[in-house]
Parts: sequence; C-alpha cells; structure tokens
Amino acid sequence: MVEPGRLTDSASLTRRLLWNRQVGEPAGPQPVVVLLGPTGSGKTEALNSISRDCGSGVVHNQPLDFAKEAPTTVEALAKVAFGLSRRWPSRKPPRFTRFALGLIAVQAVLPNDREQARAKIDRAIREFSRNPSAERIAQIVQELSDAAEPLFDPLLAATVNLLPTLIRHLGRKPLSNAKRWHADIPEAEGAGPLDALIQLSTRARADSAERTSWLTSAFLADVRESHPVLAKPEPKSPCACLNPARLPHLHNWVVLLDNVDHGSGFRFLEDITAARERHLRQHEEHDPLLVVATSGRWHPEWESDWHPPWKSVDSLPDDVSVVPRCPNTGHWRTDPAQQRPTAPYLPVLLEPLKIEETARILGTGVRSPAARLAQRASGGLPHAVHTIKALLDGRELDRQRRDVLWPDDLAEARSCQERLEELRLSHHLVDVGIEEFVTAAAWATAPWLVPAESAGLVSQPKIGRILTELRTALWVIAPERRGGTEDHTVMHPWIARTLLSALAARTGEPSYAAQFRAMLDDSSVRRDPERHAYCLLALGEFSTVVDVLEERFDRIPHQDWVDLLTLVTGAPDDKPLHLGHDALYQALVDEDLRGGTGDRSMVRNVLARLVAAAWLLANPLVGPDDERKRLVAQCFRELAPLSRRSDVAALYEAARQTERLF
Repeated sequence: MVEPGRLTDSASLTRRLLWNRQVGEPAGPQPVVVLLGPTGSGKTEALNSISRDCGSGVVHNQPLDFAKEAPTTVEALAKVAFGLSRRWPSRKPPRFTRFALGLIAVQAVLPNDREQARAKIDRAIREFSRNPSAERIAQIVQELSDAAEPLFDPLLAATVNLLPTLIRHLGRKPLSNAKRWHADIPEAEGAGPLDALIQLSTRARADSAERTSWLTSAFLADVRESHPVLAKPEPKSPCACLNPARLPHLHNWVVLLDNVDHGSGFRFLEDITAARERHLRQHEEHDPLLVVATSGRWHPEWESDWHPPWKSVDSLPDDVSVVPRCPNTGHWRTDPAQQRPTAPYLPVLLEPLKIEETARILGTGVRSPAARLAQRASGGLPHAVHTIKALLDGRELDRQRRDVLWPDDLAEARSCQERLEELRLSHHLVDVGIEEFVTAAAWATAPWLVPAESAGLVSQPKIGRILTELRTALWVIAPERRGGTEDHTVMHPWIARTLLSALAARTGEPSYAAQFRAMLDDSSVRRDPERHAYCLLALGEFSTVVDVLEERFDRIPHQDWVDLLTLVTGAPDDKPLHLGHDALYQALVDEDLRGGTGDRSMVRNVLARLVAAAWLLANPLVGPDDERKRLVAQCFRELAPLSRRSDVAALYEAARQTERLF
C-alpha cells in the first residue's frame, strides 16, 4: 500500500493535466495520458490523488479499475458515463442521451416487419423519456430483449442499473437532437431517425465491433454537446488553477482509468482513440475530454511516437520523442520542443520516491542508516519501501549485518519468491513461473543483456522471453542523460537482487554456482574479458579478478578501467549472510595475500582492497557500509600516483562519485 500524499504536489500535476482554456476557445487535441510505472510504483495512489484534486470543481469519474473487473468497452463507457453524471454543486449533471438511445436500440430484438419494428423502437423511447423508475426500466428492457440470447446479459444489467441516471429529466429537445444524431452519422446511410436506429441496431447485434464503434461515438458526441452547455456555471466552481488574472476559463472533463494493462483496458483506450480519429476525419472538432490512465506495462502501439523507456536515447529516431517523467513535484521534465501534441497517447513515467519521501514513510531522518538502506534497496519503489519498513520495524540496524532485509530465520528462503510473486513478475507469461525467473536470474540480470539493443546469445531458450517481459513490465529503465553523459541501462535493484538472492538461497538444482558456471562457459562470455571477470567474481574467484584488473590498469584509459571495475564488482555473491562486512572484507583480502607471489606490486595491494570493498558496497540489499565507502574512495586516490597514464582525473572523479553514494 502507498501512503496518501505520494504525489506531494498532486494539485500541480492535476492542473498540468487539465489543459485549461479560456471561455470561448475551442477544445484542443487531447492525448490519452498514461501514467507508467512497474507494479508497486504508486500509480493507483497517483490517480486517486488526481481525483481528489479535481474535487467538485472538475467533472470526473471515480477511477475505473480494470484489474478488479473486466468490462467490455461499452460496459466501461456506461460506468464512466454514470460517474460523470453525478450531481455537481456548481452545474447541472451531464446527460448522455445519444449513448442511452444506442443502449436501448442495442437491447431491442426487432421483428422483420419494418412498421412493427418502428413501433417497438418508438414505444420504448417514449417510455424511457418519461423518466421511469428502475423497476419500470427493467421491465421495458426485458420486453425489448430476447431472454434466450445470453450474449447481452452483462450489457442488459448495466443498462438497467445506469439508464435512469444517464437520461434523467430528459426533455423533448434533447431527445430529438439525440435521434437526429443517430440519423446523421455515415453508418445510417441517410435513413430517418427511427429507421436509422433500426438499421444500426441490426448491424450492432450482428457485429460487436460495429456496436462498440457506434456507442463509443455516441458517448463522445454527448460529451461534446453537454460540456459547453453545462459548464456555464463553472467559473464559480472551486478551482485550484494558476489564474492570477482571474480569467473565466473552462476545464476539460476527466476520465480516470486504473490498470489499463489488465483485462480489456488497452482495448478501451484503442476504441476511444479510434472514435476520436473517425470524428476528426469528418469535423474539425475535438472533444473536451481528458483520459488519464495508469499502466504497469508498455504498449507496442505507442512506439510509433514514443521511445520505449528501456532503450538508450543514443538509438532515438528523429521522428519519436523521449517519454517525459513525472516527479513528485508534479512537473514533467521534458523539453517542450520534444512534445508530440498530435500523438494520440502521452505516456508519462512516474519517478521513484526521493529519499525524503522514503524517510517519511519509515518515520526516520534522511541521513539515518535505515532511510539510506531502504532507498538503495528499494530503488524508490513505494511497495518495496513499505516491505522494508515492516522488516525493520523494531529491529536494530547493525551496519555490520548483511542479512538485515531477510527474516531472522534464514530457513524462510521463500521470502524471496513471495516478494517476486507480490509484484506479479510472471503473471503475463502463461508457461513461465517464478521458479523459472529465479533459474534465469544469472542471465536476466547480466548487465550486458539488459539493454534492449543487446544481441548477445544465451544458452537457455526462455531467457529472451523473460528479458522482454522484464522490459515490458518497466523493470528495466534507461536513466536520463545528465550533464552530457548517460548511465548504463539497468534493471530495478529490488527485482534484480531479489532474483539473485532467491537463486543463491536455492538448495536444489539448478543452483547459483551451476548457473554462473554455465554462463562462464558460454562462448560469448569466454571471448569477453569483462563478462568473464564478472562471472568469475560472482563465483568467488576473487584473486583471478584482481589479476584481470591489475593487468588492464595502465593498458586502457582510466575512465574505461573505472567502468570495467564498476561492471565487474556489480556481480552478485553467494557468501553466507551471517558474515559481517568487516569479516568478509578481511577474508577476501587475506585470500589474495595468501595466493599471491612475493613480488606484489603496490598497485596490486591497493587493488585487492579496492575490489573487495567495492564488491561488498555494490550490493543494495545490505546495510549502509560507510567504512567500505571510505575505503573505495581512498583506494581510487591511492591509485592515481601509481598510474603511468596522464588521465588520472578519472580516478579522482571516481573517488568523488563514491563519496556521494548513500
């Protein structure tokens, strides 16, 4: 659960989303805004925050959650219309007369005789226009429909429950306008109002796509008609807009949809977008409706306009834009020149929690060891922060401990799998379960395979699907370019290290050692010294890795060497968790001393300490290790005078970067 206030300035976010405009200005193009983030990133709370900020001043619906129900597009539209139609303090409730007429017509099983069909439709419309009770509506719908056709039962239930609200206080003029709209659409082919409804009803019952297209267009037409009429009192409604000149202005209506990556959510967005595009091909008129959705997955359809977040910006085509990010201040960090106003979708990445927010959840100070540990381990994922809070509750945080984020009873190894299951890691792969994700952990977390551009070969056939799933589920992100440089594409630390910890805790086969040994024996790894050293260190071959780094210290540019050290020491370990930092560090250094020759160089002595300290420091699931951080920075500075190269500034910069770590 994510605490309220996850978006600390959600009102600012809401104002940015509403696309306000002055009275008299036409509605502009409204892309579907999709708030993106992996499972547990606080998307639902972000949407609820927007709903709260809309309050009574902006017409909106309570978020419709596609993870809890799987409505068809028409059923979802009926629920949304019902939500928009509630009584608003500063305006009349919206009416969805065209949409309601379409629902009535869809329910009708009409006789083959045209006059009888016209009479049946006309009688039903007149009965509805009298605003009958729900019981009477149920009776009318039952008369119209054929109980022997179960296909329409869900839609029938939605119609019975929601129609009284959608058509309340229906007058003669709105009803005539609605019937005329159905007669004027191209699909009616010039028929009169009643004949048009008969024709459209027949086609809609025979083709679900026709039914969805027709009723979605009717819904948007109702929005276009109701908004300018019913928004007249809006300048008097409560409003938090930045409007120092107090200019009369209008808000778009807002439709809030949660978890559109579940059930029929993406299908709903596609149907809304298609209906908008059909209307714009015939009329230069936009609907004043802003759709704000959340998704825990990337949709391939967006890639025609937006660069997937796990791809490096170095591969950015000229005709696509970088997905903007939405930090907790509510302002999207994106170059306005990069915006794509004509794109039908606007995906926005929710940024992770800052350490200030993590500390607030934990109830500690920003500089506390608990906050630093939680920020590193969780990567700012709210769900993980709350998991860590429960683990740390009442527990003394000893900086020497490496098992602080695991149960006291280490036999409870299933805690790793349980964390992965909570985050629905394998939910979208029918024939791949959590255990297979764990088995694949060595490959799936290898830094050279994480980027989308990777073409590396793997010896296990499911690795490609698992990596694709991790990217699609937004567990792999290419960090923003900062200061002219770009960090390596990385997997989320909570997922990556939990997968590896689950593999290390496994008592059966395939084991941690067996998987990394298999990776080490892979032909592509054997040919690559960096990858080879990474696997060796993961297997505990400490002195051999120090040999590699010593041999290359003066042979390559020092920035490349620092990058090599960072990649290699990012390898996981399967060392016993009960060993503290000091004991494990000393054991590694002593091992290198025992295995070396008598003529050790000064560089070798420094490197042994550096690699041991950096390897221990790189694990985000262990407690803050200020002593190891100090050692790493000191070793970088000791190496600079020992170098025979002229680019030692990279070593000093690496020391400074280390000191900035949590």
